[in-house]
Amino acid sequence: MASRKGVAITIAVLVGVAAFAYSLPFLIPEDVTMKIIVSDFEEHLDITKEKALMEVTSVDESFEQMINDEISPNDYISIAEVSSSQINSQIIELVESEAGDEWFDSYLNNLESLRKYNSYIMETIVLANLLNDGNSISDQKELVTKIEQLKQESIDYANLSLSTRP
Repeated sequence: MASRKGVAITIAVLVGVAAFAYSLPFLIPEDVTMKIIVSDFEEHLDITKEKALMEVTSVDESFEQMINDEISPNDYISIAEVSSSQINSQIIELVESEAGDEWFDSYLNNLESLRKYNSYIMETIVLANLLNDGNSISDQKELVTKIEQLKQESIDYANLSLSTRP
């Protein structure tokens, strides 16, 4: 037969396991969304600007290489899609940072700059797909004009963001 001490330890372990299993759902957080808390809006905007500048540089260089037949349109599309994803992440960061009233205009203009640049990337991907299909760039004057316009609008909003900083 089992000793009293052994039975007591077994019961204590079973009670402990049952108590842990019962309390486990209360230990798992219900809201697992990531929250971005920004305390220095100027620094946050500067960091976002630097990240965007890296993406802009990468996409612009790759786009020029594609136009000059140094890389294939498919290679450009791969680079552009990754950059677009990075820009989208930055847009989400800016939206969720909840800038204060004095920084709101600057954040909004930076946000618009990123959105315009993302539209620019999407249009360059359209152009790359057309080039993949055998079309020449000279046949796509209207699309090239739209691409240039989106890029300029992105630059204009970026400059406006700088000028509206407190």
